[in-house]
Amino acid sequence: MVGAISIGPVFWALAALSSLAALAYGLYFLGRPPTFVRALVKTLFMGATAAALITAHAPFPLTVAIICSALGDFFLAFKSKWTLPLGIFAFLLAQLVYVVIFGAMWFFSGDNKPLWPRYAAMVAIGVLLVSFLVWFWRTDEFKRAPIGSTLSVVTLLALGVSLPVLVVSLLMYVNGDTASRPSLTAFAPLFALLFAAILLATWRRKLGAIQLVAMIYAGAITTMAIAAMWLPWIGWPAMLGAVSFLVSDLVLASEMFRLPADAPARRWTAPVVWWTYVAAQLLIITGIILVALAR
Repeated sequence: MVGAISIGPVFWALAALSSLAALAYGLYFLGRPPTFVRALVKTLFMGATAAALITAHAPFPLTVAIICSALGDFFLAFKSKWTLPLGIFAFLLAQLVYVVIFGAMWFFSGDNKPLWPRYAAMVAIGVLLVSFLVWFWRTDEFKRAPIGSTLSVVTLLALGVSLPVLVVSLLMYVNGDTASRPSLTAFAPLFALLFAAILLATWRRKLGAIQLVAMIYAGAITTMAIAAMWLPWIGWPAMLGAVSFLVSDLVLASEMFRLPADAPARRWTAPVVWWTYVAAQLLIITGIILVALAR
């Protein structure tokens, strides 16, 4: 036992089960039609991981993020219109929890120097996102109203970026004592942004409702990736994992919303999405545990 984390035989047994599920899904089930068994195997990757973390007494927020990811895997396994929003929402919650974890670790850490690699990584992440969005939204509908469409997309992205701030602020408001609570008017800009995002998304709904909602998620996962760049250096695997997670979701968005059904690129997008996702989750978990053990 090291600190509050205890890694024993049960942890490794569940970790092995998680690895087998990831391999089985990636090597066998990935290219097969959606079935309940296929969904269970996919969910088992993060489900067994969550169980392993519980047995090891890992930080509770990390376990919550993994459980949300398991739910996201389950919902996205069916390729259904009604499960897709649920899957996006589950992963959105996971990203918000990751941001809170990374932010807390940064706040209590003095290991931030040198700064220039962190700034360089943040700029690279920003360039990657902007480049993707320029390509992603080169649609006929977007070109017919470029100003209004751009405003809608940017507002939804801004909402996604701001969601972690809103969540943390609300948690502090609920859990803080009455004397130290900020006035509710302090939340006005965030709620105004929420109202504007809903209004603009309704106005430009012809761009695609799910695609527009995905912009909120894109903002949140970008914030997660940037927040990871401020982890203590011992948590470097989580930095790589955050970028891998971002790449996985950008490729997934391309596959779901932009690539034609007969596009040759679809032969490699699904494997890229899965294996970068697997690597992302394992690296993030490893990085967080390393930081926790170091403390």
